[in-house]
Amino acid sequence: MANKSFKNNPRYEAMQILNQVLNGGGYSNILINQCLSQQQLTTADQHLLVNLVYGVLQHKLTLDYFLEKYLQRQKHLQSWVQNLLRLSVYQMYYLDRIPDRAIFFEATQIAKAIGGQKVAGLITAVLRNLQRDGWRSLTELSPLEHLSITASVPTWIIQSLKQQVGWQKTEKILTSLNQPPQISVRVNTNKITPKQLQTELEHDGFQVHPSQVSPGGLIIEKGSIIDSPWFQAGYCTMQDESSMLVAPALQVQKGMNILDACAAPGGKTTHIATYLNNSQGQITALDLHAPKLRLIEQNAQRLGVKQYITTKALDARQAGQEFSPQSFQRILVDAPCSGLGLLRRKPEIRYAKKAADLQQLAQIQLAILEAVAPLVAVQGILLYSTCTILAPENQQVVAKFLKRNPEFSIIPVVTDWPLTQVHRGQFIQIYPDDYQTDGFFIAALQKQSSTQVHQ
Repeated sequence: MANKSFKNNPRYEAMQILNQVLNGGGYSNILINQCLSQQQLTTADQHLLVNLVYGVLQHKLTLDYFLEKYLQRQKHLQSWVQNLLRLSVYQMYYLDRIPDRAIFFEATQIAKAIGGQKVAGLITAVLRNLQRDGWRSLTELSPLEHLSITASVPTWIIQSLKQQVGWQKTEKILTSLNQPPQISVRVNTNKITPKQLQTELEHDGFQVHPSQVSPGGLIIEKGSIIDSPWFQAGYCTMQDESSMLVAPALQVQKGMNILDACAAPGGKTTHIATYLNNSQGQITALDLHAPKLRLIEQNAQRLGVKQYITTKALDARQAGQEFSPQSFQRILVDAPCSGLGLLRRKPEIRYAKKAADLQQLAQIQLAILEAVAPLVAVQGILLYSTCTILAPENQQVVAKFLKRNPEFSIIPVVTDWPLTQVHRGQFIQIYPDDYQTDGFFIAALQKQSSTQVHQ
């Protein structure tokens, strides 16, 4: 549906990205980056494009609620028309600086070029009616529906969270999701201290402050770190603060043999490798997809830890066929999951997932844990982590695993700092509002004996 007359038009490009994302054709962050690298947009238009895409994705249910009564007769509206309307209503409701006439003009021109005069007329009519009628009231909604529409989160996620943490905490979590994600880097402490790197980056014009979650983390408030020579030379790497908790929790010692069962793109793998510095220790990094292994290798090369990492294309559920029993002192299962802890960074996930998906994922997660369990040495640690926040993929998976594998027991999750905001109990559960990070879960399991009893 490309149209040459709209080349370098941020609204047209935003609509194209939304069409792909909401039809399951890619992640917003990747598509935005591709678009920005391919199009010659001004800085202002780049900011507008990013704002429009993330804005519509963050507020989709709110926008659809406002549009609903004007589209009741339009049973088979094409997705690009819906997205053009969402883009327009987002600008009208959330962006004060853009006058309605400019919004109407741009939307009508795009609609006319793609769908002809009839579609352009529909777009104009809907927007003018909305402008005339004002914004639809939310007062008649139940508390659950009200929160779902205002936070733009499906009711099943809200109900699951409410059951888990109560209504007040659920509201706090959902309110925090529309804050822009923080850009965080993990300092390569084998090359430089966090304080030294902060000083160097500030000297180069970056605005930086230390992480509250990890002593090796820095928050970049201003500036593109990937283009920085400090990043290129491997003094730091992009990593969310909550995932920086994984490597310390493994309690790695020099000389250990470690398996990272679901490793790509390698942020945690390379972090673990820093604990093997100047030792004979080795990490075997698995991933199902061979091309993703190249990302691990590239990251390891840049960060100067390649000698500690061996990659292998393998489904972690087949690990028992490749490796000897009790051959690893540490195993990390950073399991494939729904990603519901990433809603601030990837807002579209909330619309793509269903409650049934969690049960299917939980079966895969449990299967991976069961497959690698025999490979853990006695007194070794099996660490389970996910970037999600709901119990079916976290606590419930661990409970099922422990019931079937009584040779393992839960041990406290070790962290460098006390982290008073996180929810500890037997595990660590970090919610997106605790430190404005991704939501994350970690469980540490120690093998107490070599006996395996499956019920």
